[in-house]
Amino acid sequence: EALREYAASGDATHLKFCRTHVHQVHGALAMVGLDGVTQVTESVEALLEGAEEGRLHAGAPTQAAIGAATAAIRQYLDDLVAGEPNQPLRLLPIYQSLAKARGVDKVRATDLFFPDLSQRPPRRAAAGVPRSAAEVDALIKAERARFQRGLLAWLKKPDLAEQGLEDMRTALRTIEASQDSPATRAFWWVSLGFLESLADRGIAAEFEARQLCARIDLQIRRVCEGSAKVADRLRREVLYFVAICAPVGPQVQAVQRAFRLSGLI
Repeated sequence: EALREYAASGDATHLKFCRTHVHQVHGALAMVGLDGVTQVTESVEALLEGAEEGRLHAGAPTQAAIGAATAAIRQYLDDLVAGEPNQPLRLLPIYQSLAKARGVDKVRATDLFFPDLSQRPPRRAAAGVPRSAAEVDALIKAERARFQRGLLAWLKKPDLAEQGLEDMRTALRTIEASQDSPATRAFWWVSLGFLESLADRGIAAEFEARQLCARIDLQIRRVCEGSAKVADRLRREVLYFVAICAPVGPQVQAVQRAFRLSGLI
């Protein structure tokens, strides 16, 4: 209603009312854990703020983007109440149109992808050989060098690409095996599924996949520096690529089952 009043009068005060209402909706959605939908409401709020402050043009295209977004959010919530699964990726076209109205060149599908990160890999069949902290440190450093050699071969040497991917997988298998707790193993276990999807061509080796491999290398470096913590954003991105992958191999299938990824796409 406030948006229609702004369209009729041009009074930016109505845009402030719009933003206030959207902010309240955003808070309510955050309280009930609808994280992907909150990305959309946050984008609506940012668009309204830019229009209110005069940084963004508040003409018909902007108003149409906001109107379409609010209608889509309402429909999405009605669908949830009616029993539809919570799949925020269904809002991706709306999210992209909001980004375009804000002048943002590109948004990622992973912005709307929120799997349950508390899931853990299956138990190992047998315990590994105990290692000292110094031995683990030396092992991780050696495996990072192996991963980097494989990554370079995969990116730059077509005739060695297959061997490069296998070296990367070997490095991650060794790193995963060196981790004792399921919580610290989880990221590396999932990353093995991602590399399997590349090796078996379950997903295309496009720019984002290549960029993700480089970020996995940076994560290995952090482990070398003493930090086992993995950013949620990185964990979500690796899981997204496994989720959209054809179930080409056993590791991909195991990750898809463990994190119930089929229900999120």
